[in-house]
Amino acid sequence: MPQEYSVRVEAAGGVGAVGALRVGSAEREITPPVGGYLAGFDLGRRSTAVATPLKVRVLVFELADRRFAIVGLDNLGAMREDTDWWKAGLPGFANGDVFVCSSHTHAGPDLIGLWGSHLWNSGRDTGYVALVRAALRQAVVEAQANAAPARLVRGRARMPAQGLVKNSNRRECFDRRVEVLQALALQDDRPLGTLLHLACHPEVLPRRNTMISADFVGELCDLWRERGHGQAVFVNGALGAMISPDVKPRDTEGMKKFGVAACELAEQALATAEPVPVDAIEVRRRDVYVPIESLGFRLGQLTMALQRQLFDGAARSTVGYLRIGTFEAVAVPGEMEPALAQKVRAELHRADLVLFGLCDDELGYLLREQDARDPEFAYERDVSACLRAGEIVRAAITGR
Repeated sequence: MPQEYSVRVEAAGGVGAVGALRVGSAEREITPPVGGYLAGFDLGRRSTAVATPLKVRVLVFELADRRFAIVGLDNLGAMREDTDWWKAGLPGFANGDVFVCSSHTHAGPDLIGLWGSHLWNSGRDTGYVALVRAALRQAVVEAQANAAPARLVRGRARMPAQGLVKNSNRRECFDRRVEVLQALALQDDRPLGTLLHLACHPEVLPRRNTMISADFVGELCDLWRERGHGQAVFVNGALGAMISPDVKPRDTEGMKKFGVAACELAEQALATAEPVPVDAIEVRRRDVYVPIESLGFRLGQLTMALQRQLFDGAARSTVGYLRIGTFEAVAVPGEMEPALAQKVRAELHRADLVLFGLCDDELGYLLREQDARDPEFAYERDVSACLRAGEIVRAAITGR
């Protein structure tokens, strides 16, 4: 597990101490003006309308005098430099205590800079980056104000083998787990906030789409609230190489269809949820340096469309580990393939480990080296930082 930055907080009074844990949640809208560049798919894709709003959603956990936050951001991905700046504006939080996880929607603004009108023209709007920072701060402050003594429950369900999600390279090779971690108020059992987790590209809306949208993530989180389950925060999982929606039609109707199906799976998980005793919270972080070698990343760097600081040709990124009682998660800075995620779980001997994808950074696909060299994964290799990006991240997490 990452060791360079490590914090352990014991529950007051021992395991499951009454009133020791406090949880709060909130959200803010971050929909940009129409007309900006959309991230993902093709260059020069400008938005023409708003299909569904974009949001930043926050869960804050407090134990003793420490706190941490899980943030769900409706966007394709954000750079480490920007997430560091956003976190610097959060009162009472250390940088490593905040996990900013992009949903990976392909219908949100370009926060990275690689999808402008051409390769040497950035699609990144610095004004929008500042808007996200302000909205994130407001949501975190509200979540802290809303925090109440809580207990946690955790439930699991499984996606169907066919008909909702597919692996475009190896059709049935994907992580079928749906995870729900919900905080309930000790006083009256009302939902204080829920972490929803599954692994899939939010790209029900197709390549030709020019409408701003959170894709199925927005539908899922809104429906969760409408059905009485309170605030939801979505965090994606091992969606790399290439875990995609398997629903039709590929439009707003299909987007709603996926959201309903995902919500029903999450409700199945919640129906069988079991208590999570919280004896302690652990947060660990480690910086990781990944060489920037792929053609797209290097051209973006050379043309200054990708405004990223390099250290001897490598981008500084981060991995993380989070434990809340018996709930454990690792955070990775990109789109890890399910086979590599399973390798991480096996090396750590933690079968139930949850993987937070696209957390605090977007380095593209994170593959096993054997897959990065396989012709079948030519596209994924082209949009990875380098051939060994996945193995570098894996080694930083497992120490092997």
